[in-house]
Amino acid sequence: MSLPIRDAIIVAEPGDPLRPVARVPLLVRTILTLQREGIERCTLVGALPRPADRRIRCALATAPVLPVPPDDALRLVVGSAAVIDRPLVRDLQARARPGEVLELERDGARVRVAPGPLVGGNGGARGEPRRGTLRPAGAPDVERVLLGGLENPRDGYVDRLLHRPLSRPVTRVLARTPVTPNAITVVGIAFGVAGGLALGLPGAGPVLAAVALLVASGVLDCSDGEIARLRFAESRLGHWLDVGGDTVVHVAVLAGIATRLERAGQAPGWPTLAVLFVGVCAAFAVITWSEHTEDRRRAAGGWENAVLDRVLSPLTTRDWHVFPVLFALVGRLDLLVPAAAVGAHAFWGVSLVLLRRALRRAPI
Repeated sequence: MSLPIRDAIIVAEPGDPLRPVARVPLLVRTILTLQREGIERCTLVGALPRPADRRIRCALATAPVLPVPPDDALRLVVGSAAVIDRPLVRDLQARARPGEVLELERDGARVRVAPGPLVGGNGGARGEPRRGTLRPAGAPDVERVLLGGLENPRDGYVDRLLHRPLSRPVTRVLARTPVTPNAITVVGIAFGVAGGLALGLPGAGPVLAAVALLVASGVLDCSDGEIARLRFAESRLGHWLDVGGDTVVHVAVLAGIATRLERAGQAPGWPTLAVLFVGVCAAFAVITWSEHTEDRRRAAGGWENAVLDRVLSPLTTRDWHVFPVLFALVGRLDLLVPAAAVGAHAFWGVSLVLLRRALRRAPI
């Protein structure tokens, strides 16, 4: 059985410990990475500056030389010139065993997990990481490797197949600029709204432009999260912009389609649009509640969580854009808005029932 690792030791190595990696000083990046994976105390060994960053909440201590703790609690030891990420720390925590030494190395960068008396020794199991990033700070591909290790379990199928592969090169460029994740989100929302409304314009040209704008919006929507995770810049405002922006873009797409149908004399009536609007608002409220209680409901397990996360949640992403394509292919685009109105209410109703069932079993 592995034990949780609560203490980390960061040892000074040649090079600038404040060298920026994706515009975050390396030492700050290392501490934040460890902190987010449950490390409660970090000891800085040697001539390492004590960073003053408001995001750092774990306890910081300094020591002139590598300490040798007398107890057998596991410590994670990492050099100040090594670039690590959260999947690597999770891999170490999963593989570490009480009383044993584990050392991983790649391209000259090392991390070590050992009980207190052995933190400064040699020997123990050695190998390469199974997951995550372990690179020297000077490696030319370090930002690309970090970006490749980012995960977003909420990606839908369209994001995985189309937007995410396109967003990675865009993010590599944006990561070198001072642009903020929220600014990227706002631009992506603007592109998405413009693309959705362009669907209502006559002719094939506006439709092609709309598709291009909607793809660009999806790419930026992926890129803003990648930048935020690269820089440890996630925020509550960013979350609300992301969720709210997706909803606004979805409404714009439906508005554009409704306008196009009106030009063809097949417009849905106002009652149908009102039912759709209420359904979208209710779905937004339920999915927001589901995300807010995600950790609690998942602790309860059960098939309800599997349906919420694997079947219903992807429908809130751009995966639903497949439906307009399908309706258009069968020549019944006029049925899309009524079907969306019924579907929105079915979605929030089923989601609410499953969410309440999961939360009833969840610990308080």
